[in-house]
Amino acid sequence: MGFTFFKDEKGRDFFPVGLQAHNSSTGTDMIQKAVRAVRAYGGNCLEAPVYWYRLEPEMNTYEMDLVKNVIDQAREADLKLILLWFGMSKNGHPNYVPEYIKLDPDTYHLVIGADGAPVPALSPHCRATLERDKNAFVKLMEFLRAYDEKERTVLAVQIENEMGCAGTDRDYSREAEEDYRKPVPEALQSVRLEDDGTEQMEQGREMSPWKRQFGRHAHEAFLAWHHAKYVGELAEAGKAVYPIPLYTNVMVGENGYEEPGLCYNAGAAVGRVLDIWKPGAPQLDLICPDIYNENRREFTRICQRYDREDNPLFIPESPISGEANAMNAILAAGDYGAVGYCCFGAESALDEAGMLNEGCRDVALSIKTIAAMAPLLIQYRKTGRIHAIAEDEFETSHYLKLERYHVVAHYLHSHPMNLGYTQDVHSEQGMQKRMVRGRALLVQTGEHEFYLGGAGVALDFIKRPYPENEHSYRQLTSRCNGQLNFLSVEEGHFEGDAWVIDRYRNGDETNFSQYVLEGQVIRIRLNPVTGI
Repeated sequence: MGFTFFKDEKGRDFFPVGLQAHNSSTGTDMIQKAVRAVRAYGGNCLEAPVYWYRLEPEMNTYEMDLVKNVIDQAREADLKLILLWFGMSKNGHPNYVPEYIKLDPDTYHLVIGADGAPVPALSPHCRATLERDKNAFVKLMEFLRAYDEKERTVLAVQIENEMGCAGTDRDYSREAEEDYRKPVPEALQSVRLEDDGTEQMEQGREMSPWKRQFGRHAHEAFLAWHHAKYVGELAEAGKAVYPIPLYTNVMVGENGYEEPGLCYNAGAAVGRVLDIWKPGAPQLDLICPDIYNENRREFTRICQRYDREDNPLFIPESPISGEANAMNAILAAGDYGAVGYCCFGAESALDEAGMLNEGCRDVALSIKTIAAMAPLLIQYRKTGRIHAIAEDEFETSHYLKLERYHVVAHYLHSHPMNLGYTQDVHSEQGMQKRMVRGRALLVQTGEHEFYLGGAGVALDFIKRPYPENEHSYRQLTSRCNGQLNFLSVEEGHFEGDAWVIDRYRNGDETNFSQYVLEGQVIRIRLNPVTGI
């Protein structure tokens, strides 16, 4: 069985939701600001980079204080930690390699572009670079096993960061040219890429095996395979030392006109070449898209590509602000079974006084909602019982047809209703609770039981008549679909997997649509008896 969920120190499923620190924050006071930002978002996880050049300042000299300190800071804050290994590639660039690597391009080869000039990226075809990177990564994993195996503060390690090459479609170095003329590996013999144009190629024309099999995508397929093999070898060595989850993140290919080296890093594990990366790096638990696409159609297309049976969706980077991004987070968690969700740029979420920036409130509200519903997202993932409600442009309501109920979700800023007296909704601050763009996660936990978490949304439940009912219209228009359709409504929260009731709603608070504000969670038990 493949990867499903991250695990905590007791082996229980864990849903990481939180923020990623900026690139240069580890080892500085900025990590504490990142921790405060995670708390402001209601998250449970911090992602933080560790740097090859700091771990190996001189060849074969390894220092782990940087790693120890960031683990200690996460422990003190009671947060889980995902470490990001900034090794040979950070967005394709060798920013974080030791100086001895940078100063010796004759040994540690740069990628050569189509014009014959070097590209600011280290070549995945260079064995010397791979061996040095692997040595350092193994030292990191050895330290994590020794220092953190019992506590399991570190949930996972990301290998490299958005690998690939900008400014070229593949490596044209001598080693790469030799590899390009070799047969396509056996593991890829059955792989075909979409829109490859191979059916239009001239038969009998002399060409490389990669061009013959992958057509217009040959260069991308070739570079993707060698990047995958590079990362896969690091993952294999790391897991041999300490078998915790390992993943790599991706600069997605669903950008612009989708040509490698121009619209995204060539060789990256983009949607088009996932079937190349998977056999190339089978030791990876996950291949994870960094999704900054706000357009809902683009966002959902990316989620659909990475939400695979052999690759649960984990989004390690997304924007920290913006209404569209706040809606997309709910869709990822509800519709695509995401097993974790994080936003990049933690420190930028807080102002100088340490308060949440106004522009970040929308995304923080969605993160808070996902975190509050995490036990249910784990328990009911891929069962068809989780439903995402994310207000689209110009939308005033959203309809769900369930087996036993019609569910109509109203967005509160356009749906006048009496919310009762348990919430301050009439003051200026209270009105702001209603005016947010509506988002919610609805989880059906029984035939007549639901949990609703979110903000700016109110739901009506209309019991659908049984097929054999001769009095359908009478039932649908009766009080059984009004004041008589619930058994109880509870406001509460989860402590672990246990539901804790904070307050019961009744009377004025339950005679109308059932609402959620500011990321709160309610449990709704409906009355199965119609009396008709």
